Amino acid sequence: GGPLAPPEGEETLDVSWSSGIAPGAKIRVYATGTLTFVDLDRALDRILADLPAQPGLRQVSISLGLGETFMGGPQGQVAVQHQRFLRLAAAGVNVFVSSGDAGSNPDVSGHSPTGPMQAEYESSDSFVIGVGGTSLKLAADGEVANETGWVSGGGGQSIFFHRPTWQTGPGVPAGDQRLVPDVSLTADPEEGAFLVLHGTVQQEGGTSWSAPVWAGFCALINEARANANKPLLPFLNPLIYPLMGTAAFRDIQTGSNGAFTAALGYDMVTGIGVPDVKELIQTLTT
Repeated sequence: GGPLAPPEGEETLDVSWSSGIAPGAKIRVYATGTLTFVDLDRALDRILADLPAQPGLRQVSISLGLGETFMGGPQGQVAVQHQRFLRLAAAGVNVFVSSGDAGSNPDVSGHSPTGPMQAEYESSDSFVIGVGGTSLKLAADGEVANETGWVSGGGGQSIFFHRPTWQTGPGVPAGDQRLVPDVSLTADPEEGAFLVLHGTVQQEGGTSWSAPVWAGFCALINEARANANKPLLPFLNPLIYPLMGTAAFRDIQTGSNGAFTAALGYDMVTGIGVPDVKELIQTLTT
């Protein structure tokens, strides 16, 4: 409804990497104009309205969040957006949300680990896939040399959402609160993503990198399922938690984001781990 701002690093990172992972995908950018909740709600409503005419729109990437203690309670904006995420999940749209870049204790800016221990919303919503971060170092041949939980990756226990029935498995602590993240991927800007912005090569990072790459993975899974004459994916989390500890996921067992430490099985730094995409696609198409 208004003029577009000049291209910036955030959407360039999202488009470059999601399309690089899934080169056959059509990428749609929903420009909200501002980060006020009313504009974010309008964007989600527009996505929902577009679904009948865009049957391939089955994965969405969102790279924003605010510590839950700063949201003002679950009955306001959280409840409003939760209903939209419920509708998207029911329509078979998997929404991947970055878990945050300030560790387990984000401040109100989301950039400094000086706030109270908390998870960030929207990644804590029970109808999205919360994407955490790792620090990935590659060997000269491209193989993984070392991968640990990223020190600034968001994670924690939700104060708004109860533990979903699918969030279970080795390492999941006792309790009834929704845990974040669900999965993870490389995020450390020191080992970061390269992209070209305004003709200049830049190096970026953060869970804002991890989330759109996961959306690209989801597009590949849906493509494989369509080629195998299988229905497109439903909500992904109930399908992948049972795969924890299998060849479809690499379990990250070292690294800390402040309050939490990566460990065997599930943890609030890297979730159920990092995907082996080939294995994951094969598992979800057979």
